Amino acid sequence: MSEFISINNNEDLVRDSHSKAILNTNLESLEAWKRRKEKSKRIETHEKEINTIRKELDEIKSMVEDVLRKISNG
Repeated sequence: MSEFISINNNEDLVRDSHSKAILNTNLESLEAWKRRKEKSKRIETHEKEINTIRKELDEIKSMVEDVLRKISNG
């Protein structure tokens, strides 16, 4: 079983004596990190959607220009 050892008078950090990993025991900090990560993921998803819409709009614009060119050359 692992035992936790305090690190440099920082009550939020401990070292797992078995794995030697440093762990943050501050649950508020963990929740804040999760919220930031989720927000970042949503932003990335929105950026991808915006880029897809831009590409589709460019394709539509090109098709409209082709149709107008054909009509004017008629």
